[in-house]
Amino acid sequence: MKRFFMLMFAVFMVGLISSQARGTVESDAMQIQVIYVFRHAEKADTADNPSLNEQGQLRAQQLARALQHADIQSIFSTRYARTQQTAAPLATALGLAVETYQAGDADAIIATVKKLRHPTLIIGHSNTVPNIVRAAGGEAPDLTEKDYGDLFQVIMTEQGVITNRFVID
Repeated sequence: MKRFFMLMFAVFMVGLISSQARGTVESDAMQIQVIYVFRHAEKADTADNPSLNEQGQLRAQQLARALQHADIQSIFSTRYARTQQTAAPLATALGLAVETYQAGDADAIIATVKKLRHPTLIIGHSNTVPNIVRAAGGEAPDLTEKDYGDLFQVIMTEQGVITNRFVID
């Protein structure tokens, strides 16, 4: 529960900073962009394209609750069922379509997201999430097949990049 409140505080602070930046004169405005990167939730089995299991469905709902007020305006997911299903609860709550990106091409998805210039959620895999965070200039350890629930918040400003790591459980 403490982690949830820490995440909500971080989301609040980014929202506050972003709203202040938008409210200043354009030439003086601080450029800030926030990207959230999350590994898909628990999958049902080891098939080629498994769905989420019960725990995974619950975690996807928890992710939606945690990010519902983060001003997310775009959601990206790979074509796989488990990533699409992880993204679905938040997309439904926000009335957004989930856009598909090519798994394994971290540079391309980050280039796309940077052009959007608004808060974005990217759902990936244990072997792609760290590379996506790194492609954005953030820091992330390698993840294993057993790592679920890690939410990376990458805050990009003109002064540099800040990476926050939260656990959704």
